[in-house]
Amino acid sequence: MRKVDYVDKQSQFIQEQRLNEKSKKTLSKYTRDVQKFIDFIPDDLEITKEHILEYKDHLCDGRYQTSSINNYLTILNTFLKWCGQGDLRVRQIKTQQKSSISNVVTEADAKRLLRFAKKRGRDDLYLIMKIILTTGIRINELEWFTVANLKNYHFNVKNKGKERDIILTQELTRELRKYCRDHRIQDGPIFTISYSTIWRQMKTIAGAARVNLDKVHPHSFRHLFAKSFMAQFNNVLDLADILGHSSLETTRIYTRSSIEEKRDKLEKLRSQKTKGD
Repeated sequence: MRKVDYVDKQSQFIQEQRLNEKSKKTLSKYTRDVQKFIDFIPDDLEITKEHILEYKDHLCDGRYQTSSINNYLTILNTFLKWCGQGDLRVRQIKTQQKSSISNVVTEADAKRLLRFAKKRGRDDLYLIMKIILTTGIRINELEWFTVANLKNYHFNVKNKGKERDIILTQELTRELRKYCRDHRIQDGPIFTISYSTIWRQMKTIAGAARVNLDKVHPHSFRHLFAKSFMAQFNNVLDLADILGHSSLETTRIYTRSSIEEKRDKLEKLRSQKTKGD
């Protein structure tokens, strides 16, 4: 196949992914990543495995992280196989699985952030952080928090082609209902703030609270929820169900301790040995 053939196939490939009910966000990424490959390959030559390897080397020139490179290659390999060019697929870059997760908020950080959000009159941001800390939702699931869904203490959401229940505590439900009353929200979504604005305002609160800015992002609160759940109940099956994971390996990523926590354990271990000497 030549470049022009890949151009012709691209729209058909994306259309089939749409019929397979891929999300708009996924379709957009597929389109961008396939286009990146098409832009790179030569115009007037039969594309060979050597050209694919050159593209892989291009991705590996230092501009992208390994996870991003492997993501590009996954989509490229899917596209090549769909085009009947499975023999041109290339291997992903091998990486050592990390045993730690860094840049996540601690319980103390979270309490401080919640306190400062309240202090600054940001009840919306306070509740958004508390929702993630209490339920472990993904930030894009915030749209399911509607007035109607507060009638019970749980509701069903659809995300990434899967359905799951989000369970609310009585305390969180009471606070959300009060917020709706105070702001005269009678129906529809409780929060209309964009995800990018949430991210930016979390950083603003973090700066005021003197919490490391690198730690403060919506997914960090989801990770803290997972750690707190495991610390209290040590049940990875229930946690996977609550987080909406189909793979336990994905859930175990959230249960790893941070570098700082591991260092603290080593310091305590060393201290105990020193006392015993």
